[in-house]
Amino acid sequence: MPKKLRTYLELVRLPGVFTAHADIFAGFLIAGLGVENISSLLWLLGASSCFFSAGMALNDFFDADNDRIERPERPIPSGRISRQSAFTLGMVLLVAGMAFAYTAGSGPFYAALGLAAMILLYDGVFKSNSIAGPLCMGACRYFNLLMVLALQPFEGWALIPVIPFIYIVGVTVLSRKEVQGGRAVAHISICTLALGLASSWAYLLFLKGVFHSFLGILMIMVLTIFLSSRVLGLLDRHSPKNYQSTMKLLLMALIALDFILASTRTPVYFAALILLLYIPAVKSVRLFKVT
Repeated sequence: MPKKLRTYLELVRLPGVFTAHADIFAGFLIAGLGVENISSLLWLLGASSCFFSAGMALNDFFDADNDRIERPERPIPSGRISRQSAFTLGMVLLVAGMAFAYTAGSGPFYAALGLAAMILLYDGVFKSNSIAGPLCMGACRYFNLLMVLALQPFEGWALIPVIPFIYIVGVTVLSRKEVQGGRAVAHISICTLALGLASSWAYLLFLKGVFHSFLGILMIMVLTIFLSSRVLGLLDRHSPKNYQSTMKLLLMALIALDFILASTRTPVYFAALILLLYIPAVKSVRLFKVT
């Protein structure tokens, strides 16, 4: 792989792109879309890829000064990519993402506008804010899933992305301790609470008839228990390395979460196709960091 290409893939956190794709595939199945919508699916996969990559590039642009101290190995502080190049790439990808979403349809485009706004607000304004920062990051996941659901709205469609929204809010709060480590009881508690709330919201949607399969609800509860146990384990093992491995697990688990969400409205054997995204995700995470 050319050195320059590898550096850019490191900048945009390539493994995370596949978790964004999982949102799109899950939304496609949840909305009951078919082969006649394949072209829209492809446009939204492109849009999601662009938005995720733009968010990562702009994150490093705005964080460059701080990264020189805390993460000097990243592309910008290490001198492998200029700060201006990261900004230019991020803005080009944002525009490309909106263009792809517009091509998919008006509904996806309006959701894409919300996603682009949240990316800019998080990276450029609210990242350091302990409340607004996690909310903006959670909103990014909300709009990413909403883009594809907006292709064919149905009753309760805008309530489903609340699940990844809550999940990512908790994960973002926990990520604040990724560099320093430490026995951060508040951060660990909030993340664990968010995992439980996301699972509870899924159960409420089942009770309201938005989700159809109780098996999916059972699976999300099992996933919540597993992930919560790993997060609570940071109370005893709280080095930066422990936080980083837990963060990697939580982010990669988004693919499993999307599989479970899809399985609540479509046969499990269809939803299970989303799990194939673990193949490129796991392969790439061995080469590039996901956080």
